[in-house]
Amino acid sequence: MSLRLPLAVLFACCLVACGAAKKAATDEDAAADAAGDVAADLAGDVTDLTDALTDDIDQGSDIADGDTDQTITDATLLDIPDGCVKTCKNTATGIPKICGSDGCASVCGFCPSGKFCSKDQSKCEDFCQKACTAPNGKPKACGDDGCQGQCGLCDSGFNCGIDFLCHPNDCKPSCTGKVCGDDGCGKNCGVCATTEYCSDAGQCMKSACAGIDLTKGNCEGDLLITCEGSDALAKKIVKDCASVLPVDTKTCGYDIPNQKNGCIQKICKPSCKLPDGTLKKCGDNGCGGECGTCPTGWGCPAGACKPVIGAACGGIVTTSGQCDGNTWVYCQNGKVAMLDCSPQQCQWNAGTSSFACL
Repeated sequence: MSLRLPLAVLFACCLVACGAAKKAATDEDAAADAAGDVAADLAGDVTDLTDALTDDIDQGSDIADGDTDQTITDATLLDIPDGCVKTCKNTATGIPKICGSDGCASVCGFCPSGKFCSKDQSKCEDFCQKACTAPNGKPKACGDDGCQGQCGLCDSGFNCGIDFLCHPNDCKPSCTGKVCGDDGCGKNCGVCATTEYCSDAGQCMKSACAGIDLTKGNCEGDLLITCEGSDALAKKIVKDCASVLPVDTKTCGYDIPNQKNGCIQKICKPSCKLPDGTLKKCGDNGCGGECGTCPTGWGCPAGACKPVIGAACGGIVTTSGQCDGNTWVYCQNGKVAMLDCSPQQCQWNAGTSSFACL
């Protein structure tokens, strides 16, 4: 089994060897020439190693600058003793590692420029934006920065409060007259209901947006209900989708692309019933369709097919005709004909088995 040492160690060994050679030259003149030859050879080796070390340093700079195409060469790594097992799988979760150390002086992979290796080495993530500003807009003196780090640490004898400030451990809290909010020592006097907020005076107040889904908004018929702002500045926003131009073409509903409620195209529900519940035989169904069709040329007043003089006979029985009020309607030469029976009556004539003016 062979062992290759890092370049820096080899460099140091060479310098020691050079010193020994010089000492041998002064101790014994007979060895001077031999020592000189050795020193010269070693000096040449040092020059070669220096060049190699410079190349490796340049390579390391390239990698640090984001050149992820660079690879670690044999010259920059030790030969690992027998028994070291590379690990490119998270032993706790079993998830493969795609970046970071393999535990044996090498790596499982590099992340592209602009990305960093996650804590579990399972993925390359965008650089995290630290959040060290408290909800009140003031800087955090302590607490989580949102990137697996801390915005700051409190000195001994202090603790980090809910306000992200450091408070003395012997701080005396006060919640007199308060049901919520800070107790003056970084802890809470109480928590309000989800439909409420805590006022500056430490009182739970009903939010103007109580009951509104702050992420998706709410629908009440054609009305879209959303919330703007929070706590004391919360404002309920109501929008009538039916008033959006062109009027009465949109309603409030779930907008799938945006994954929240919004003003969407109204889905029409056809109806073929008159206000009194009577079924329409013809005419518009309210959504641009038809409830039925009449013979060519017939009219459709009030959802019922009515014959028109000169139109196709359609459903009129040729031999008997029919009565439309006091009007005798019959078929003549394939066309609709009509006769007002006044002062007689349009009625059934049993003798001729047809309708007629009698």
